[in-house]
Amino acid sequence: MKHTTIYKWMLLFFIGVSISSCSKEDDNDGQSLIEQYGLAGTYTAQIIPSFMGSNPMASGEHTVYFEALGDGRLRMLYEKFRADPMPFEMTVDINMSVKQGPNNSILLEGTGGTFKALPPKGEETDPEDIPDGIQLPPGSEGGVSSDQASITGTYAEIEKDGQKALRYDLNLTPGVPLPIEILIYTKN
Repeated sequence: MKHTTIYKWMLLFFIGVSISSCSKEDDNDGQSLIEQYGLAGTYTAQIIPSFMGSNPMASGEHTVYFEALGDGRLRMLYEKFRADPMPFEMTVDINMSVKQGPNNSILLEGTGGTFKALPPKGEETDPEDIPDGIQLPPGSEGGVSSDQASITGTYAEIEKDGQKALRYDLNLTPGVPLPIEILIYTKN
């Protein structure tokens, strides 16, 4: 009888340890993915601001930084991206959660990021310099900014420009009163 009680308590103890180990592993899943795939670092990315998400206004390469924040989160930052005929320099700073996706992909999602589109020399933009089809909201010649940017995307094996490689493929919505999305994919 004593042995049965001891075995029951030991069994309950080991079940409790197993359950707490599983939940701890789940909490750190994003962090282990960041480390396993080496997601933090400096990348060269193609940045494509698009009107209504489908009509590219410009395109250019720029340096993008990904920083591991702990707890399965990454920070993405790039500063002063501009490609002709864009009248503004764009700066983005946003945190993303990292989760396992299908087919060995990594899912990324974030909200509440900062987005700034400011004239390069700090002067107001001449309305004549705005690309065709884009109408700035009144009073935004000095730039637009938001702390409501959101981002979704993946890190997976993707073919772009004739090359198949592991890369970020992200879609950023700036949270400004313009129907613009920014497509970002890393080159290396």
